[in-house]
Amino acid sequence: MSLMSISVFIIAIAFVALVVFLSRTLFSLEKVFKEIEGTLSEAQKDLQSVSLEATEFLHTSNQLAEEAKILIRNTNDLTEEMRERAKSLDVLAESVEGIGETINDLNEKVRGTALSVTDTVKTSTEKFAQALKWGTTAADLWDKIKSMRGGKKDHGKTRYNDPTI
Repeated sequence: MSLMSISVFIIAIAFVALVVFLSRTLFSLEKVFKEIEGTLSEAQKDLQSVSLEATEFLHTSNQLAEEAKILIRNTNDLTEEMRERAKSLDVLAESVEGIGETINDLNEKVRGTALSVTDTVKTSTEKFAQALKWGTTAADLWDKIKSMRGGKKDHGKTRYNDPTI
């Protein structure tokens, strides 16, 4: 065997070893690529699932946003209505306050009138009592004068056995 045949033989063995190692590496790469393909397939499915959930979430978020807008509009309307009612209650409170002041003024006037009437009645009663006393005194005096006149007609006898006459 010559050097050349030994060299070719060593090259052939090296080539076979190279082919064996390359094929093992290629098989390993094929396995890795299949795993990557499976992982990518699962990731794609997960991504579709997440995409669907994100779309549903966005749809739900949009609905919630619309409902929030409606709620805010209703709240604003209610607030405005409450302001208007508060204004009308202010007018009512002012009216009630005015009525209260009027009633208070009326009470003061009625009290004043009642005191005036009471004073007038008291004064009138006193005057009436005085006049009644004067009238009674005048009537008594008249009776005495009449009885004195009548007593002179009866020759000094009085109708009444009154020593003061």
